[in-house]
Amino acid sequence: MRPSPSKTGYYLIEGANSFATAYYFNYLMFLLRDAHGFTNLNNLAVGALHGLVYVGGSWYGGRFGQRNGYFRSLRLGFGGMALGLGVGYLVPALWGQFVGLGLWTIAICFTWPMLEALVSEHETPARLPHRVGVYNVVWAGTAALGFSSGGWIFQHLGRPSLYWLPLVIHLVQWLATWPLQRRHDLWLASAPPVPAGPIPHDTAVRPDYFRRLAWVANPFNYMAINTIMVVAPGIAAHVGLTVVQAGLVLSVWFYARALAFLKLWLWTGWHYRFDWFFGAFAILLFSFVAVMLSPTAAGLILAQVGFGWASALLYYSALYYSMDGSDAHGEHGGVHEALIGMGLCGGPAVSAGAIWVTGQPTAPAWVVAGGLAVAMGWVWRIRRRAAVSG
Repeated sequence: MRPSPSKTGYYLIEGANSFATAYYFNYLMFLLRDAHGFTNLNNLAVGALHGLVYVGGSWYGGRFGQRNGYFRSLRLGFGGMALGLGVGYLVPALWGQFVGLGLWTIAICFTWPMLEALVSEHETPARLPHRVGVYNVVWAGTAALGFSSGGWIFQHLGRPSLYWLPLVIHLVQWLATWPLQRRHDLWLASAPPVPAGPIPHDTAVRPDYFRRLAWVANPFNYMAINTIMVVAPGIAAHVGLTVVQAGLVLSVWFYARALAFLKLWLWTGWHYRFDWFFGAFAILLFSFVAVMLSPTAAGLILAQVGFGWASALLYYSALYYSMDGSDAHGEHGGVHEALIGMGLCGGPAVSAGAIWVTGQPTAPAWVVAGGLAVAMGWVWRIRRRAAVSG
């Protein structure tokens, strides 16, 4: 059987994308706190709007790339992200930050679905888990590096680095799409692509059933993730961390997630296992509350280990079950990212509402935990109904 094309170039621009986005978006929250006096409530509102734009943008971005070409979509995305960063740099006023973030958010929706599709397409059934595994390890590892080093970069290179550093990265990515497309087209012209198909299993499984489970879980996974990310400045201040220290301490869950992706890539025993999936959901709930409420840096570090593991398995499940046996990788990548956007919006939105109604700074921890508990019940019901109908 003909070998699949080299994916090294896609992994390189994927890693660059992850590093740049981890630095810009997460440390924008610190800039809004320090330069514009934003509170947790304000940052949560920004995070909710960002997620709302991401939902529609990702759904459209996946469809656009499927119909108009992955590389055209990537060029539109990288160019638009650079444009948004340029606006943020040139217009330091608050409205300029919002316009820049909005343009950047729309543009990024044309990149992730296409990168997911490019690493998944033209793969044999036995090879797909390897490709998805490498993809997850790369983006998670570079996101961890972007966040952990971001505090030092932000402090020592100054606030302008929040814009010019990722802007340069995105321009390099934009330029890289042309040689990558030429190599991709040459490979396609050499022989017909390998057809996709479901991965064989020793026991009867139902990929569509697990896909539904994962598509329910991942938005709630990102409710927890984005709530933590947008209130990271508040968490850091609560335990007495500087910006540089926050980058190091609050990156623990990033690294835990990357290591979990590595484990899940090398060991596939979790595929189509409900107990692993549901267990990760439970760990996510309890570790989220611990991260949000921990009074010490030591407790914060310990809680992040469980949070990183759980979020990794839920994300990996959603992406892998979306791509397994699919021929419309671009569209499915868009759906996958749109569901992430629902979580990116939902977590900060309900958290902001909880603070506004109750006036309690701890309200986000409990309202998001309640949402996770409801989602666990929903997942359990899907499982039971599938067992009865099967």
